[in-house]
Amino acid sequence: MQKREEHNRVWFVAALLFIALCCLGGRLAFLHLANHSKLNNFEYSRHLLGMRGRIFDSNGTQFPMAISLTARQYFVDPLSVSKKHDPQYIMRTVATALKLPLEEVKDAFCRTNSRYVKLGIPTCDDVAFAMLSTNKLLSGVGSTETIVRSYPQGRRMSHVLGFVNKEGVGSAGIELKYNMYLKGIEGLIEGEKDANQAELRDRRKIDVQPIAGSDVHLTLDHNIQYEVELALKEGVEKAQANGGWVVVQQIKTGAILALASYPDFEPANYNDESKDVWRNKAFSEIFEPGSVMKSFTVGAALNEGLVTPNSMFDVGEGIFFYAGKPLRDHVTGRINVSTALKKSSNIACAKMGIMLGPKRLETYFRSFGFGSPLGLDLPGEEGGLLVRGKDWDRDKLKIARVPIGQGVCVTAVQMVNAYSALANGGKVMKPYLIDRIVSPNGQVVLQNKPTVLARPIRPEVAKTVCEMLIGVTEEGGTGKKAGVKGYSVAGKTGTAQQVVPGVGYSGTDYWASFVGFVPASNPVFCVLVTIDRPDPKKPRTGGAVAAPVFSKIATTTARYLGIPPDLPEDAEKEEKTPSRTP
Repeated sequence: MQKREEHNRVWFVAALLFIALCCLGGRLAFLHLANHSKLNNFEYSRHLLGMRGRIFDSNGTQFPMAISLTARQYFVDPLSVSKKHDPQYIMRTVATALKLPLEEVKDAFCRTNSRYVKLGIPTCDDVAFAMLSTNKLLSGVGSTETIVRSYPQGRRMSHVLGFVNKEGVGSAGIELKYNMYLKGIEGLIEGEKDANQAELRDRRKIDVQPIAGSDVHLTLDHNIQYEVELALKEGVEKAQANGGWVVVQQIKTGAILALASYPDFEPANYNDESKDVWRNKAFSEIFEPGSVMKSFTVGAALNEGLVTPNSMFDVGEGIFFYAGKPLRDHVTGRINVSTALKKSSNIACAKMGIMLGPKRLETYFRSFGFGSPLGLDLPGEEGGLLVRGKDWDRDKLKIARVPIGQGVCVTAVQMVNAYSALANGGKVMKPYLIDRIVSPNGQVVLQNKPTVLARPIRPEVAKTVCEMLIGVTEEGGTGKKAGVKGYSVAGKTGTAQQVVPGVGYSGTDYWASFVGFVPASNPVFCVLVTIDRPDPKKPRTGGAVAAPVFSKIATTTARYLGIPPDLPEDAEKEEKTPSRTP
């Protein structure tokens, strides 16, 4: 019995020794043969930033409107500040180098609930040198590579370009609408690193290079845009108005040459302004156009054969009752259709609208592009407001008001596009401001071309309306101040009361507009100017407020485009002066 117990003890000890040897052998095999890069933190991983595409105007790549730059994002890790270093010295150095308020930097160092507190993204290389020179004393401060969006020409085209948010995502304008084309694709490198945290290139496992975003080329010309923004700002300030907008369009193609809204903003510092300022009101704001709508009423009546330019209308003493409501006019007596347009007669144009009837009038207005979005290549385009003709029976007054631009709302782009149609032989073109989008390898991934949307009136009728519109800018017309030296001008003024919700039409707030094309004999471009709420103590009609702004823009645009003057007597006196280059 005793021998058996001794025998069992020997086998038990032997078993323990065998198990111990097996564990030791397994451990040795694990240490020698297994992959320990994770355990030793020798894995290397790096995301490569994909550069965002650029935005150019119509002059090629010479003048970029938006570009991306590599930079360093500096941050604070409050928990990693060494006790051997002076926190006050670190804070002062960081605040000075990054040009930040000292209190802001102190707050960042006091946030112990985060190990990654962003400080700033300086684009100046001097900052990096300053930080590197004192790196050993700046514990708790680090930086990562990032990309910043830059707008070399500042505020110019701000409403068209939009902006990129802090996460690098397009959030307004072209930056938003074409974000999927503009954004780059990140690359990735994975492998191993040595004890000094440097990558071992021969052990790289994944190597995917980044892909840059595509470049967007606009139809807008930054030279014309400069003149437009300057003239609009001056016009708004002179009228002491709330703001305004301008659209310049190439008539034959529908391409937008300039589009501006004031007040504007700095795309790189978009948070400095309110969201209302970000809105491009040239296509996102609807307004009652007033008398500028009369041209389409006259065009429709001519096209239907209901009137001729010499057809007579009796406007009496300047007051006309319809559906129990008075319509007042500054014109009196008997006038023909041409004079009605030249002097902007409310009564004559209202009578033409009544002759057309709700159904026909609505059909013509919609064919000209009113009442629905035109498909402009920017986000936020409004469609306007045009009640269906069949519903006008509920408000019998509409048929006498819509023809003169009341009870209907449009956008600036719709209006300039419709006038371009009159100047283009009755062809309504689709407006566009993206010429093409080009990938990093040079492939054109999107190309816009002129597109005809509708032909509401016959070419000869369109020509007749254009000839009548010339009278608006001549002696006795409401738009005399829109004249351009050396060129014939056709256009129309508009002064519309603004609606006060729950009250009715305002007695002090107006939209003052002028829209026209140059030269009238062979139209090349069309311009719409609208001034929002000019000072009621000053002249506030379209002829007094918007027409002079039109004149400035049309003059510089005609010279810049090299359009030959079509008025010989003025052309001889015209001096060849170079256009301003901003």
